[in-house]
Amino acid sequence: MLSLRFQFLRSAASLTSRSLCTGAASKHGKAPDMAEVRNRLREIVGASTNWSDHQQAMAERVSLSSMLAKSQSQLPAKRMKDSFLEVHLPLGSEPELREKYLTYHNTVRFGRILEDLDSLAVLISYSHTYNPALKRSPLSIVTALVDKIDMRQHVIYPDCDIKFTGHVTWVGRSSIEAKMHMSQYRDGSYAPVLDATFVMVARDPANKRYGCNSYTICKNHVVPAF
Repeated sequence: MLSLRFQFLRSAASLTSRSLCTGAASKHGKAPDMAEVRNRLREIVGASTNWSDHQQAMAERVSLSSMLAKSQSQLPAKRMKDSFLEVHLPLGSEPELREKYLTYHNTVRFGRILEDLDSLAVLISYSHTYNPALKRSPLSIVTALVDKIDMRQHVIYPDCDIKFTGHVTWVGRSSIEAKMHMSQYRDGSYAPVLDATFVMVARDPANKRYGCNSYTICKNHVVPAF
């Protein structure tokens, strides 16, 4: 009897702990997770996880060169909010996913977090350059620089849900600056963990020369290319 009571109390404590670190993401509903981010990127560029299909898709991308804009003046201006994205990483509510992010010491692999930030920065950049008339983007977005990462706290809890947000903050002729924020749900609210700035570059489908970006409008002013 005492053993059963102990098991019940331990189960209740575990459930309480999970509720303090999960739930908010699912209540917010329909924000994508990182798997959806990567699936969306495959759709945008026409990539495939199958090698033979991937080779064919990359060959087909060369034909998209004719759809590239010759200059920024041919492209519509975009607002910062046009590229805003919110993505959830449910480490607290999905134990199977959590296992992929843990080290031997039961801490979060920071390299995996950097991979997720990189994928998010690419999708943010594609969101800024999105053309509804095209099924696939003629641009190849590549990471040029991880400009800055500011740690707001030095602990990333392995059993609490994570939220990423970000948007484009500046564009040049072919370069794009994406700022992202990572927060973690704990004790009933999201607390900031880190801020990151990535610099991306738009290239042509064959990744041989630059591609043009849309202007960014901020507070009724156009941010021009240098």
